[in-house]
Amino acid sequence: MIWATVLAIAVAAPQGAPVPIQVDADEVHYEYREHKVLFVGKPLVRLTREDAVLTCRKLVAENDDQGRLERAVCTGDVRLVRGDRVVTCEKATYEERSARVVCRGNPELRDGKSVMRGDELVYDLAEDRATLSSAKGTVVPKPGEDPVQAKKKKEAQK
Repeated sequence: MIWATVLAIAVAAPQGAPVPIQVDADEVHYEYREHKVLFVGKPLVRLTREDAVLTCRKLVAENDDQGRLERAVCTGDVRLVRGDRVVTCEKATYEERSARVVCRGNPELRDGKSVMRGDELVYDLAEDRATLSSAKGTVVPKPGEDPVQAKKKKEAQK
C-alpha cells in the first residue's frame, strides 16, 4: 500500500492566519493543465484542516496557479468530523476561501444524541457553525443543558 501525503501550501484563512491543509490518500493523479489533483483512497481519502477531518473514497482538488488548494469535491462515504459533531452526505465541497464545507445528498448532522437531516448542510469551519436547510430530526439536550435552550438551538439551525 502506498500512502501519499500532500501538504498544501498554507493559505490565508478568512481571519488572515495561515491554515495548513493535509490530504492523505493511497493514490494521487495530477492533471497539471487543469490545475486538478485526484486523490483516491483504499479505503478512504482524508483531508484535515485544523481539527476538522473530511473523509471520502474520492477527492478532486482544484488548485490556483500557484498550486494552492481552492476547493475540493469529496464523493463516496463522505464524513466530516469536528469534535462531537459528525456530518455524513453523498457529496461534500470544501471551499478554502470561505473555510466552509457544503454537503448535499441526504446530509445528516449528529451532535451527541441529536440527529438532524435536511436538503443541504453548510458547515462554516471558521465560525464553527452548521446551517441545515429543510431541517428535520430530534434534538436531545446534552447533560446539564436547558431543554428550552436546546429547542432554541434546534430552531436556529433551520
